[in-house]
Amino acid sequence: MALHLTGLSTEDVAEVVDCLLLGAEQTANPQIAESRRRLANGIGDALDSLPAPEAGAEE
Repeated sequence: MALHLTGLSTEDVAEVVDCLLLGAEQTANPQIAESRRRLANGIGDALDSLPAPEAGAEE
């Protein structure tokens, strides 16, 4: 499965990851916490696989 996001910077997506991890810490439901962590890790891994931006390049 693939997800295509437009209009968001990598910083925006990184903030989504942070929010998912925070939400995982705050829920009392272990299944929801695990789901949020899995989503955050998958998105983080995808961000990590992107090529580094060129110096001076604008987003």
